Amino acid sequence: MLIVMSDLHLAESQSLSLAGLQFNHNLLARVYQEYFRAIAESLDDGVVPEVDLALAGDIFELTRSALWLEDSLRPYGHLDDIAQGSAQEAKILAVLREIAEDERVAETLQIIRGLENVFQRPTRVHYIPGNHDRLANATPAVRSAVRSLLGMGESAEPFENQYLHPFDGQPGVLVRHGHEYDPNNFGVNLRTESSLPVVMPAEWYKRPVLGDITTLELAARLPKVFKDYYTDAGILKQTPLLVLYQRIMEFDNVRPANALMNFLFSTPGLSREETWRYLEPVFKGIRNDIARDVKLKQQFLTMGALVDMPLFSLKVLLDKRIWKRSIPFWAFSRMIESLSGKYKLGTLMDMIKKEDCLSASESSVNCIVSGHTHSPAVELLQATEGRQRYYLNSGTFRNVITTAPDEQSFGRLRSRARVLIYGPGEKNPEYTRETGWSFDYSSNFGYGSEV
Repeated sequence: MLIVMSDLHLAESQSLSLAGLQFNHNLLARVYQEYFRAIAESLDDGVVPEVDLALAGDIFELTRSALWLEDSLRPYGHLDDIAQGSAQEAKILAVLREIAEDERVAETLQIIRGLENVFQRPTRVHYIPGNHDRLANATPAVRSAVRSLLGMGESAEPFENQYLHPFDGQPGVLVRHGHEYDPNNFGVNLRTESSLPVVMPAEWYKRPVLGDITTLELAARLPKVFKDYYTDAGILKQTPLLVLYQRIMEFDNVRPANALMNFLFSTPGLSREETWRYLEPVFKGIRNDIARDVKLKQQFLTMGALVDMPLFSLKVLLDKRIWKRSIPFWAFSRMIESLSGKYKLGTLMDMIKKEDCLSASESSVNCIVSGHTHSPAVELLQATEGRQRYYLNSGTFRNVITTAPDEQSFGRLRSRARVLIYGPGEKNPEYTRETGWSFDYSSNFGYGSEV
């Protein structure tokens, strides 16, 4: 049986704490414990002889950490430029160590390392880096550290960028992270390609991308500059500032991403004008930090051009003249909307249909699984001559800020998507008959009132 999980985004929570007050977005370890316990109880002895767990990317939040903003080192270089024993390697290992030492993360990783005892059968862990943990493939030392944390066999070899799960000795399931379909977060814009190979060149995964830069220089810098500008004590003394800071800290959980500005400007207890009055000097501080860094400005221009980012958005970000006195809210809003992208299921499916393993009649692959979008989904890809092929999106293990259709109001859900895929001869407990290969899928959204 194959279990696919992605987008855990295990993160450190110290760098942006306020005088020791943490904003920890990692799920409690008991959530994972219950998740795996329920799967274990569904297994019939002997019918599912072994378990494979594919951790399909964005497991570790290596890129979006304010620890990177403490010095001049940055996470968005080419992987080949990160030398063994270098300061860059040491920084990656330091961020990874801070993540692993978070109490919730440490307990979660202990559960993953002990899964063979939970399932009471041979269990293998497969790890595929995503865009947020691209740096996991940087050097042998980093790879060894990641493998140790996940309880994988000792090796310094590069992680594969996809996992092919076998059915009767032939590839049956293709697992990717899914950033390959998203030009903002992959080293090559594949929208113009007519087909996508199962194994893409490793070089493509080594390249820095626009998403690396915006994740750190905008998403992670925003709370840091807010914190520096208003100070820990100042934020804790003023309720509006504390509420707005909490809102900023939830930025990454908002879906769809183009609703980010509406989320900020619907902060409870603050009008749009009051919110902008608090935020404008912070946004100016971010812009000034970027303006002083000639290399960073050039990277924005280069990466933005690769994904056809509108010139207007780059101008708002980089042109000093626009920022001389004040910046209109609508201008900054348009820039954020452009940078966040509009990554919808329809666009995603257009990319997935290009996969070579779907066009080749002799291909044995019946299922493609990816994450990245944080949006669990099941889509039929093909149904010919009695053979059905499916796409499954593994969603996320996060608290999700969900958006009303008008994108003006927001709610909170817990997402624990469950993807279980059974090979021929393995018993899917959802069926009492022989099924051949099969899957059991659940988006597992949960809601619990905060009052």
